[in-house]
Amino acid sequence: MEPIGRYKILGELGRGAMGVVYRALDPAIGRPVAIKTIQLAEVTNPQERDRLRERLLREAQAAGILSHPGIVAVYDVGQQGDMAYIAMEFVNGVTLEKMMLAPTPPDPESILDVLRQTAAGLDYAHRKGIIHRDIKPANVMKDEDGTVKITDFGVAKISTSQQLTQAGTVLGTPNYMSPEQIQGKGVDGRADQFSLAVIAYEMLTGEKPFAGEQLTTVLYKIVSENPPPPHNLNTSLGWTVGVVLGKALAKGAAERYPSCTEFLAALETALRTKKGWKALPHGASQNLPTALVKPRTVLAPPRPAASEEKAAEIQTGPAAEPARARMPVPPGKPKRKMALGILAAVLSGLTVGGVLFLAARLWLPPGPAKQETAQAAPQPSATPEAPVRPAPMSPPAQAPASPPAGEQPAGGTQPATPSEGTPGASPGPQTQTVQQTGAVKPAAEKPVEAPAQGRVEPATPKRTVPAVVRPPVEQPVQIITNPPGAEVVPDNTPDKTCKSPCSLQMSPGRHTLTVTLAGYRKENRIFEVARQPLETFINLTQLIGTLRVETVPPGASIILNGQLRPEKTPATLLLPPGKYRLEVSLDGRRAEQDIEVRDGSLMRADFSLGQ
Repeated sequence: MEPIGRYKILGELGRGAMGVVYRALDPAIGRPVAIKTIQLAEVTNPQERDRLRERLLREAQAAGILSHPGIVAVYDVGQQGDMAYIAMEFVNGVTLEKMMLAPTPPDPESILDVLRQTAAGLDYAHRKGIIHRDIKPANVMKDEDGTVKITDFGVAKISTSQQLTQAGTVLGTPNYMSPEQIQGKGVDGRADQFSLAVIAYEMLTGEKPFAGEQLTTVLYKIVSENPPPPHNLNTSLGWTVGVVLGKALAKGAAERYPSCTEFLAALETALRTKKGWKALPHGASQNLPTALVKPRTVLAPPRPAASEEKAAEIQTGPAAEPARARMPVPPGKPKRKMALGILAAVLSGLTVGGVLFLAARLWLPPGPAKQETAQAAPQPSATPEAPVRPAPMSPPAQAPASPPAGEQPAGGTQPATPSEGTPGASPGPQTQTVQQTGAVKPAAEKPVEAPAQGRVEPATPKRTVPAVVRPPVEQPVQIITNPPGAEVVPDNTPDKTCKSPCSLQMSPGRHTLTVTLAGYRKENRIFEVARQPLETFINLTQLIGTLRVETVPPGASIILNGQLRPEKTPATLLLPPGKYRLEVSLDGRRAEQDIEVRDGSLMRADFSLGQ
């Protein structure tokens, strides 16, 4: 095949939207390279042709600024006739897209390793002022030695230079784009974090968080809707995974993690809270049995216990078919009418029962019930010669007649009050004139028993007091932090201090938590405990300062506390607060300085390594 520039073409690696990618050899140094080409002659629109050429040059410019093991290096860029090309590092491996489409998903450790390396490469590019803006599985490759490489910076934005695209232009792959890209707003490194979170969601569940048959549907979901909780699709995941992914997939960039590395640290901690988790292959959640199958199978009522012959008769009899035919009737108007009819019948029955109960209370005299009570009571003083007889069986007596004092009958058989059948007699207390001794009770003592019987009524309000059935006063509160091992103090009570992850018993109401861990900022939380268990996840922010190291001339090695760093000057280091011994070395010339890094500080160390 005809060479491209000085490169000898060895074969075709694949075809993309912009052109063909070849495997080639740089004969000058014998290094294998990948050649990405754009056939400008195939583009008839001059503006589109210029745009593609600009995109290729932008990729070379962006990648040329970056020197990181996790980013594909760019060696050369040029144009040959109507074909523009870019020569870059050859990666002998597969894309993340192919790994995710494999029948068997990657193991958990491989997933975390790919995401971790991708996050480190993105953070490095962001520190250099470059946002990729098209992070997707096809642009992440894994070399045969396990190194993960980010490629295709063709739509990258270089924040330190003039923006090369017009405002409002949408660049990127729709399923992985951030909301601010779709809306044409300004972007920073947290736009790439959103795309990385989409990849993580897809690797864990086998499904894209924002999917749709139409492009407009996908874009609308990204901007306006939240994805399904990942543990609903993959039950091996804990609920904390959804919390971390939800933060990285927040609609506003300010609500996401400060960096991709911090996002991955939180995700890794959340994944390890549930042992034995595993990823699902692509599309596996669509093949899982749905929750609607089992409820339909249990709609049939259980068969009554019967002999085998009776069971066979029930299953094969002529009445079985209509019964089975009625089971799968879909919900609709007939079913609603039947439900309304049942409800109306129940209400009617309750109404009739209430009316009958009230009528019984109003019209039925309480005498017989009380009389039965009196008859059922033991009567030690009653004699066979003078038995106690019910009032209705007594002969009628004249209303004003009453025996003189001391002349009452010995046997107690002559009543002193009118019976229930006597006109003008009250039906209530007058029936209770028979005492246990059989003597007639004077009329003046009649009202005494009515209040005694009425004292039974206060039992009614006791049934309305709910204090007897109370839920537990204290509820368990599960506290998880990222990273674990933090000291948790509830309500400023050191006696109840625990180390996360831990569980505390707390009463319903408002509470406070103070969470501290060496090397991380102190976190305070205020939350409400209801009458149910509570789980809370707290992501700790690492204490960190920024140190800028520059030398004249540049390219010096950096030694920090006796350890050689991979960066070369000029370099920006993110360090935990503390005291450091900083040394720089170049061609045998050395310089050193003691520095102290504080949380949130931005420090600068300059060295001159001249002759």
